[in-house]
Amino acid sequence: MAHASNVIGRHTLKLLPLFGLLVAAPAVQAQNLPADYPSKPIELNIPFAPGGGVDLFGRTVARILYDEKIVPQPIQVNNAPGAGGARGIAEMVKRKGDPYSLLGIAIHIIVTPLTLGTPHTFKDVTPIAKLFSEYEMLVVRADSPIKSIKEVEAALKKDPGALKIGGASLGSADHLTISRFAQSLGLDPAKLTYIAYSGGEPNAAILGGHVDIGLGGLDLIDLIESGKMRPLAISSPERLGGAFAKIPTFKEQGYDVVNQNWRGIFAPPGIPQAEAEQRVNQTITQAKDAADKARSAAARVSIWIAVSLLAGAFSASLAAAEGGKLRNTRWYEEGVSTRTATVVRS
Repeated sequence: MAHASNVIGRHTLKLLPLFGLLVAAPAVQAQNLPADYPSKPIELNIPFAPGGGVDLFGRTVARILYDEKIVPQPIQVNNAPGAGGARGIAEMVKRKGDPYSLLGIAIHIIVTPLTLGTPHTFKDVTPIAKLFSEYEMLVVRADSPIKSIKEVEAALKKDPGALKIGGASLGSADHLTISRFAQSLGLDPAKLTYIAYSGGEPNAAILGGHVDIGLGGLDLIDLIESGKMRPLAISSPERLGGAFAKIPTFKEQGYDVVNQNWRGIFAPPGIPQAEAEQRVNQTITQAKDAADKARSAAARVSIWIAVSLLAGAFSASLAAAEGGKLRNTRWYEEGVSTRTATVVRS
């Protein structure tokens, strides 16, 4: 069995040139950075509890960047959960111009301000790189009486609130995926019993029988491969290969559910994007050999998809998601409405 951190690590290595931007030794000095930058450890803030997908992403990236000598200083991961990632975003805003502070986050940076009305958005920080995305899995614990997604459908159609559903914070990819599933059944997502957790808490809730079904991404791989959880569906557009070859998609089972959850890096405001993008290009050349070696080793990890949007292009994609592709869909509107009937734990 391959541990999730190792699985991610093999695939992340080929994407690290896209993240070297602020922390790799530059050939051309950025306007506001000293020549010896970085001369001390860098802090990567993860606004969720340990054990979840974003935390796993952050710790793996930090370890490999240092181990592969792409970054000359260690990257220290700091967990500061709260309000669906809003606490971490606010902290980045306070650290204006500080190149030694970075933020690892996902779609929450778009959805949390829209759903919870928190004051800061991606526009208040500096988007650096959107590294990759993953698909969502709907799972149950191994001894669950629920054997198929058709049984989930039957239970929800009989009573939309009958099943306790565990996942990440409101507005997360977990939350939006189950909302989209409810819509595909002709149900109002607001009637679901969705319990929002932080970090690795959803996995513990599933295994402990505190929820009936749960959602997650690659952080579930160890639990699935060890036989502790059973996947019922994955939100990819078609069947994946490798370790996920036996997991049926929502679509092949008759449900119009396709969803990805990306992982990205942000810096405080006051960090020049143009310089960051220039450093990316330099680091791509520097780390090319390591990237080539990683490609063959990463073939198994078909759930992770390289995205590779940098700086300005990343900002444009965030703006499109916030202003059009996300906000103007019935999926988003009904997903947001579930907050009126949701048990919130984080």
